[in-house]
Amino acid sequence: MNERPLTESREARRRAILDSAVRVFAENGFFAARIRDIAAGAGVAEGTIYLYFDGKDDLLLTAFREKVNEFVGSVSRVMEAGMGFQERLARFIRMQFESIEADPPLAMVLLLESRQSSKFYGGAVRPVLRTYAQAIDRLLAGGVEGGEVRADAEIPLVRGMLIGALEEIELEWLLSDRSRPLAPTAERFAATFCRGIAPAKP
Repeated sequence: MNERPLTESREARRRAILDSAVRVFAENGFFAARIRDIAAGAGVAEGTIYLYFDGKDDLLLTAFREKVNEFVGSVSRVMEAGMGFQERLARFIRMQFESIEADPPLAMVLLLESRQSSKFYGGAVRPVLRTYAQAIDRLLAGGVEGGEVRADAEIPLVRGMLIGALEEIELEWLLSDRSRPLAPTAERFAATFCRGIAPAKP
């Protein structure tokens, strides 16, 4: 009878620790962040952190993995929607921009601080990055199949161009005063990008 409340309590504590870590990483940077500050923000003892996570790297990369997985799950419906490629691309971009605007501190951690961990490039997040890449590849492949993306498009190359452009726009917004909404630019972004990969006119 007590198993469910105990599990929920542990998950709530784990989530509080992870949320506190994101705030501390965003405010101080990964290298300057201290475990004791993360613990204080979560309202737990410093030693409690290590009951849930191996340390700062684990906290940082866990936040990255969970957020990316959550985003990929949320956009899966867009991939299956019965609409044209450009509209699906615009929906995808809008959802990503909205997630950035909804939680700028988390976005700063995901886009900037996560790369500060030596384990980031060692494969710790490779599976979740692959999942994100596969979601984009399915979107692009659907455009090829529908005749809205040129048949000779190299999907991995186009995906890299899309991700690079998205990250550049997101970082510029995060590092600015953020006074101009980001999400409303999704349709213009998609239209511009689509012109570059559209089939040649006869």
